[in-house]
Amino acid sequence: MFTNISWGNYIVVVILLLASWYLFIGFRFYFDDLKELISGKRKLQFRGFENPNYQDPQTEQNYQELPETISDQTSLEEFDTTFQDVDALVARLKSFITDATKKKLVKKEFTYYLQLLLREFPSVKNSPFSSSVSELIVSECDKLESITLTLKEAEALWE
Repeated sequence: MFTNISWGNYIVVVILLLASWYLFIGFRFYFDDLKELISGKRKLQFRGFENPNYQDPQTEQNYQELPETISDQTSLEEFDTTFQDVDALVARLKSFITDATKKKLVKKEFTYYLQLLLREFPSVKNSPFSSSVSELIVSECDKLESITLTLKEAEALWE
């Protein structure tokens, strides 16, 4: 009786049954959460095992709605925009440094253009990320070996 069913067909049927079961469970019990994710009202939040102070999302939402945390939310939004600026700056720095080596810029021109690039991101200058960006500049220059900068020179570019 079971000799007519191949292993491939069996695996396909089992996968389809499992997928349909999890879809049923997802829509049955998590429909509101899925609707919020799709509409963009909420983002996925992954929690690792390293956080022993786990709270359920309802408790976190209630905590965020307290008036004392409004200032915390604005500081988190500022931190988020600063972090996005750092990401953009890092991408532009890497592309600029590789272009500068292709164009064989002199060190003086290179530092001038770096200063102009850093001035486009004033939020990063006053953030704790500025030292990390300076270290990135030094390490990228060391990788390419065409222009070398010290950490003090890289930090002086922010002024």
